[in-house]
Amino acid sequence: MRLGIVFVPLFVLVAACGGGPPPPSDPDTLLLRAKTYVGMPSPKPALLPEFSLYGGGRLLVPGESEGALQVAREKHLDDEAAGSVYDAAYDADLDRDEYVPNDVIDGYLLVFTLYGGHQVRASTPESESGGRLEELADFREDLAEVAKGATPAAGTYRPTRLAAIAWASSQHPESSDVRPWPFAPFTGSRHVDGGLCVVVEGEAVREAEKLARSATAGTRWRTAETTWLVVFRPLLPDEKSCADLVVPPQG
Repeated sequence: MRLGIVFVPLFVLVAACGGGPPPPSDPDTLLLRAKTYVGMPSPKPALLPEFSLYGGGRLLVPGESEGALQVAREKHLDDEAAGSVYDAAYDADLDRDEYVPNDVIDGYLLVFTLYGGHQVRASTPESESGGRLEELADFREDLAEVAKGATPAAGTYRPTRLAAIAWASSQHPESSDVRPWPFAPFTGSRHVDGGLCVVVEGEAVREAEKLARSATAGTRWRTAETTWLVVFRPLLPDEKSCADLVVPPQG
């Protein structure tokens, strides 16, 4: 069974009856997010959320990485479409805190965040899961169709903060691309996805983006005593620190 949103050509959205209170129009206020956290055996650290809808129909989705830099693409939904998505989230019962378990080993966690702070967390939901897990998997697929049909905005998202998540590498890496790390040290910083996270802000953001684009996933960054593998990830408008990137606790 599909939930809430029906995607058709010309981008007409139909939401089920009901819905929540009127959403705020602030383009930096998060209305609805879908984000997957992938663990072992195939970790994908510090991934951008696959769907982040903000006030005024502002939509941010992952784009193609540029070097070692993750990129967010900015798109737009008109008022009717954005309102339908928002109402559909309420019709899908995302306006509560919920954990839906699954006995799958080495799965993943899908988290929906709705305006007001509610989070629905589902363990490895798939289209054939049955019950609530299947409903949530279907809703995620509906959001993916919405994102495909959204209008691209001019240019890419330009963050005001950039997170760098690092994992200690060999003292003598095989890669010949070893560069000095020019920003805040990783030692003693926040843990994210098994790595250490620091945030680059202000004028240094553009410098960090340039360095990340010129690097690869295999580039090492050297500090006084350690070399690091680093993922560069823009912080979205509602994300202020490394703490916003960690897996949300159960309950």
